[in-house]
Amino acid sequence: MAAFFFHPDIKTFNYQASFLKQGVFNIYSYLVDNKARLPLKDNFVYFPLTYFTLGGYQAAISPILGRGFDSWLGNPDSATMVTNPNIFGYMLALKLPYLVLDILVAYMLLKFIEDRKKAQKAFLIWLFNPITIILIYVYGNIDIFPVVLTVFSLLLIKKDKLKSAVAILGLAAGFKLYPLLLVPFLALAGKNTKEKIWLVAIPFLIFGAICVPFLSGAFVQSALISGLTTGTFSPSFSVGFGESIIVGLVGMTVLFFYEMLINKKPNVLIYWIALLMIIFSFSHFHIQWLLWVAPFITIILAEDSDLTLLISSVSVMAVAIPLLYEDRFMTMGLLRTFSLYYDMLPTPFVVIQRVFDPYNLQSILHSMMAGGTLVMIYRLFKVKS
Repeated sequence: MAAFFFHPDIKTFNYQASFLKQGVFNIYSYLVDNKARLPLKDNFVYFPLTYFTLGGYQAAISPILGRGFDSWLGNPDSATMVTNPNIFGYMLALKLPYLVLDILVAYMLLKFIEDRKKAQKAFLIWLFNPITIILIYVYGNIDIFPVVLTVFSLLLIKKDKLKSAVAILGLAAGFKLYPLLLVPFLALAGKNTKEKIWLVAIPFLIFGAICVPFLSGAFVQSALISGLTTGTFSPSFSVGFGESIIVGLVGMTVLFFYEMLINKKPNVLIYWIALLMIIFSFSHFHIQWLLWVAPFITIILAEDSDLTLLISSVSVMAVAIPLLYEDRFMTMGLLRTFSLYYDMLPTPFVVIQRVFDPYNLQSILHSMMAGGTLVMIYRLFKVKS
């Protein structure tokens, strides 16, 4: 499956990462300064560790793939790049690290759950459920890198190694910013005020150390305040005079203060699930974001079979919503490697548009998903907190 489905994002960010082989250190400034002469004009929207990880991997595999690989990466023609006879090999090579990390997550879930049967169930759910397979191998989800680290952080929390856990979250933020949102809910688990302060400071110091060498207008615009970063805080409603209430942030704040008032050690896993599901419920999310919460949901599915139907229903709606976006590469465009004739087929958005407003359908599904999510969060807090 990894070899046969093509989303253009994987080619874009790997093309950008290929400049590391040429000795480019600050990819953000380089792309902005050389945009006029480059075949692909996009900015690099990820954080530095993504660039160095992908670039380092490419340096290792490029000699094996040959010179045609670099030419293919820089090819701006959408038709010839998918009809390249080597595209299946290129796709498989680029997605191979995802397979390694996918299996690593499965083994960490196996170690996290103490009950042997439930641990094995989590292992199998993670590896063989269609949602994670689609997210990782069909869309070529780069978010698997920070996901591995957040799961490792959860393992460290279970061993009561809180400082190590937040350090890993700081490292994960070097790939994608969202792990920093998890920090406050872990910091409150500190034994005293001093430890709480350190638990907040450590990940931000690590993230800052990763980003400082790249600080520039290009970095700020391309990564720090890009749509991928700020999208989690985009939904809001006006209260007048230019002021707005950010819906997702309200939910996060409610969770934080609720945890702060609890007089026992909180269940960090439940707060992390609640936080991420609130983000998805009250924002226009990318399908790749769903991978953030998938390992944590897998643990709940393995431990509490009563939630299977509810979680499955919410998960199906969460995946269905992005498939209805007006974006060909969410559906039919993924099949272009087989034949360009797939471009002639209508997307689900176009098909539904003939009988119903697809935006309205998205709104209906999103509202239902949000309702199911709130019920799920209530149930988790009632039973496991």
